[in-house]
Amino acid sequence: MRRTKIVVITAPSDQGDILQDFLDWHLDLGVDLILAMDHGSRDASTALLDRYAKAGRVVWFPVTERDIRKYSPADELAALARDRYGADWIIHCDVDEFLSTSGVPLRDVLARAERDGQTLISVPRRTMTGPLMAPGQKATEALTLRIDSTVCATALAQVTWDLPVPFAFLDVGDHLIVRASAFERYGPGAHVGTVAWGRQGEIDGVYILHYAMRGFETLQAKVANTRSWLAANSHLPPGMCWHWRRWIHLSDQGLLRHDYEQQFVSPERGRELVCSAVCAIDRTVADWLERRSVAAMSATPRWRWLSKLTGLTGRRAHT
Repeated sequence: MRRTKIVVITAPSDQGDILQDFLDWHLDLGVDLILAMDHGSRDASTALLDRYAKAGRVVWFPVTERDIRKYSPADELAALARDRYGADWIIHCDVDEFLSTSGVPLRDVLARAERDGQTLISVPRRTMTGPLMAPGQKATEALTLRIDSTVCATALAQVTWDLPVPFAFLDVGDHLIVRASAFERYGPGAHVGTVAWGRQGEIDGVYILHYAMRGFETLQAKVANTRSWLAANSHLPPGMCWHWRRWIHLSDQGLLRHDYEQQFVSPERGRELVCSAVCAIDRTVADWLERRSVAAMSATPRWRWLSKLTGLTGRRAHT
């Protein structure tokens, strides 16, 4: 009996700060292949993708057309996953998103969905926050507050950019897991989709941890990239990508850093948010990284990690 094939599709764009964690996390979760369409990264992202491609776990290629009137990147990737790489299930995730199954093996989750006739799974995205990050900190290690109670931005708020809460506390919509044989197309942002047959809905305990804020310089790069992308898609209505248009405006006004800092909370405020059930402590990814670090240290010859601890280089540490 053929093993079910699970493929993640994603679109990196200068996200080398989190890309390796993203790849390792999903491969550890049980994903068989990651298909990536790189949107002109100028950082180390493509070199990292090349390294994983040599191991056969990633296939990637550069985007050739940015005008979405001519094609849909998400639909192209999904069709490629299904038709060329034999995917049974397709998971759409941005590079700053980490699928969580609450400890249940991913294959068990999808096998249950298949038995239940479910072909489109809506996966809620939960933005991660915490204290304002220090330079050099990794978001996947530092941010351990999951925002569970979010606010929907009204149509008026999207037009005026007068938000009731910091952006991190807004509902950002779901992403999707689809049965490849039933898949037809994605809607805008791949937050919705259509399938030819089967049931649709959520699965308890399955959600995405969203590391949207990972450093001010990272946000600046994302704003610059989105500005360029919107220039290539000037036909889009003002309400589409409104949050990016807002950040571009704030950047032009010199207010982007202030807005960035509002996405984080002090330890005291964090405790209040947990007590009121707005947030929950979620160390899923942080603990996974810690376990990987310990495992890597254990696999390192003893004299090497002792030399790291003692600052010795070029000679064996005395024990």
